[in-house]
Amino acid sequence: MSALKDAKVLVVEEISNNLKESQALYVINYATLDVVSFQEIRKELAPNNALLKVYKNRLVKQALKNTEYANINDSLVLQNAYAFVKGDSLAALKTLVGLKKKFPALRIVSGIYENKVVDEKTLDEISKLPSFTESLMILGNSLLSPLKQLSIGLNELIKQGKISE
Repeated sequence: MSALKDAKVLVVEEISNNLKESQALYVINYATLDVVSFQEIRKELAPNNALLKVYKNRLVKQALKNTEYANINDSLVLQNAYAFVKGDSLAALKTLVGLKKKFPALRIVSGIYENKVVDEKTLDEISKLPSFTESLMILGNSLLSPLKQLSIGLNELIKQGKISE
């Protein structure tokens, strides 16, 4: 094989390995973003253990060809970057959605979330869900609320003299 073909085979293997090791994949259209913006996006994604890479769409299609994610190929047009998330996939998605405000050119085109290919609209809806930590806080507050109400009620009864301590 030629050196160029060998290099492409290695890139396809790298994409496949990144995909196997990842919890989620987000396809990001970056048509007008500059290098500085890209570096800032990478820095913001780093705490979520996300790797932002730019690959040729053709090579990504080739890596996904024999997988259950082959139907994502329809969204692999224009200039795309790929965020391979090895950590908290929801936190990484929320980070990307938050970065869309700072970088209006950033667009999350599609992705693979919980082993399903999802489109831009679905990813936007998923990003509005509470994270694991937020869910625990909501649960904790809902469990504590009746106790708070009971203690307030008992305190009022004591103040009115209807019961004693």
